[in-house]
Amino acid sequence: MKAKNNHRTFFRLVLSCLCILIFSCEGDTIDPDKGGRALQLQAEIYGLKTRVSDSSWEKDDAIGVYMVKAGQPLNSSALRQNVKYVTSGSSSFAPANEAEEIILPFDESNVDFISYYPYREDIGNFSYPIDLSNQSVQAAIDLMYSNNAKNFNSKNPNVQMQFSHQLSKIVLNIGQDESINLNDLSVIITHAATRATFDLGTGTLSPASERGDIQLRVNNDGSVAEAILLPEADLSGMYLWFIIGEETEVYNFPLVDAIEINAFEKATKYTYNVTLFTEKIVAVTESNITAWIDGPSADVQADRTTETPPLIEGSKKDPYTVAEAQANQGKTGVWVEGFIVGSFSNSITNFIPGVEGAVASNIALANIPGETDTDKMIPVQLPSSGAIRAALNIPGNPDNINKMVIIKGDLANYFSVPGLRELEEYVLIGSEP
Repeated sequence: MKAKNNHRTFFRLVLSCLCILIFSCEGDTIDPDKGGRALQLQAEIYGLKTRVSDSSWEKDDAIGVYMVKAGQPLNSSALRQNVKYVTSGSSSFAPANEAEEIILPFDESNVDFISYYPYREDIGNFSYPIDLSNQSVQAAIDLMYSNNAKNFNSKNPNVQMQFSHQLSKIVLNIGQDESINLNDLSVIITHAATRATFDLGTGTLSPASERGDIQLRVNNDGSVAEAILLPEADLSGMYLWFIIGEETEVYNFPLVDAIEINAFEKATKYTYNVTLFTEKIVAVTESNITAWIDGPSADVQADRTTETPPLIEGSKKDPYTVAEAQANQGKTGVWVEGFIVGSFSNSITNFIPGVEGAVASNIALANIPGETDTDKMIPVQLPSSGAIRAALNIPGNPDNINKMVIIKGDLANYFSVPGLRELEEYVLIGSEP
């Protein structure tokens, strides 16, 4: 009797173990694609082991990673989709969220990996949206892609990804006659492709969906301007404009005049060494392609012009509206116009209209005077002291309510919403009509 009970106990134990193998404690079946070894990910950039800033990966740079069965295309059957991996600054990447870590299939089946940089959450249909209208942070638009990592498994978890640039880049090294001050230089490229999409499954760019003017990123002393652009097979109709101050001097030249450079190819950086002369000439003494992929060079020049240059969005002549400021967060050194309608006390939800109870640390800008809907405002952080705070704060200037003002600063979050900070200049326009 005792032996029979022992047999029954053993049978029940075996049965329980089988149940555990087949079902989880909640009754879900175990995913055969889980339970293997964790992915060990290394990422390098083709050619140079650098990204757009010409330095190594920086802390918190993030990529999106997809895992598919070996030889299968990227589609809805992908084993893992758009998993965010980050680096501390080396070529090693780790999951941003440990719970999302990619685990190789436990059955040792082979898998492939597809990845891109920079990471975005809003990937739909495996289509990466490209918008080059904001050049203020170059790394944020330097699209790179990797699809070389194939046939890895749990016995071989050390994945080496190689990224390649998918867009083009131009860099202008700008010299000047001693009489020219370039501290207030703006550079625009006209008729450039601004929007497109990139298919992560096929690794191909779509034709441009929009074209327009792109303002290049210019460093503080005006000596370097740069832009990341979509590849172009034909440069006709595209001009570079150099605008000093409020159109004190204006120069331009058509890109087709550089005969040796008749296209912008992907993964290629084009460098123009430009000299601005007061004798009405812009001389591009050297023009060559370096860093990403070497290419041809060309010498070009352009006349100083009296033509009206294209308007620069966010300039003093064409300031952003409040709605445009909300949509262009991240741009620096831009002008925004609006009516001073109140201030905020510690939070965007604590809006103080008018003068009574107003605080001195900030003002609220709106497109129309008397606005009370905070969704239609941007908070403006005033400096802790100085002329700008003294002139714009409401407690010290009660007549400022419903006056229009244009303010130069950086578009960045304030009170956890799109705002304007690091103010540089202002102009009070007047009162409500």
